Amino acid sequence: MHIIIVGCGRTGALLARTLAGRGHQIVVVDPNPDQFLRLGPDFRGRTITGLGFDRDVLLRAGIDHAQGLAAVTSDEMANLLVAFIARHHYHVPNVVARLFEPERAALYQAIGVPAVTAAEWRVHRLEQMLCQPALHVVDTLGNGEVVIVELRVPPAWAGQPFSFLFVPEKAVPTVLIRGGTAHIPKPDRVLETGDIVRLSVATEALEDLRARLTQAGGVECVS
Repeated sequence: MHIIIVGCGRTGALLARTLAGRGHQIVVVDPNPDQFLRLGPDFRGRTITGLGFDRDVLLRAGIDHAQGLAAVTSDEMANLLVAFIARHHYHVPNVVARLFEPERAALYQAIGVPAVTAAEWRVHRLEQMLCQPALHVVDTLGNGEVVIVELRVPPAWAGQPFSFLFVPEKAVPTVLIRGGTAHIPKPDRVLETGDIVRLSVATEALEDLRARLTQAGGVECVS
């Protein structure tokens, strides 16, 4: 994917390095060229010095054929403006933004751009690690309607077939990882304790899956 990242602070630089490491074509935009030092000498993407809402800068970054854009500067209004331009003027299919003030979330919703606060992300991950260490969300699809999760098979599910994890319109298991090796198994493949399974799950059904896993011997947080 061709992805533009506007803002090369800690968040932008880490995102750029991560995505470039996965083989994506990354362009990082920042008005301060010194910020690009955060990317390190091995960064394989491009850098452009300029403002992320400047039309010429965005065209140089390839916004007319970009598949994704992340507005992650330290300026809330700049992020909102960049996200709006990318979504509504250049019709970039995947636009995300960093949100500083939660009360402004409605502005992003109005332009159809998902926004994440640093605090929200940290709390989500800490809660996930504390309350459900056997279940890990690894990706989101579309506008968040579906998530990709990995779960560790608890002892109570050992002996069940792989198809045991299939729930029509809610959860579809796709990959079984055992001993570090990934397989696409037959539906009757028997699960073993400690197996890792990757599933596509409707976001609205994620809590049900967590509940099933908790009942089977996972960790549950109580107040």
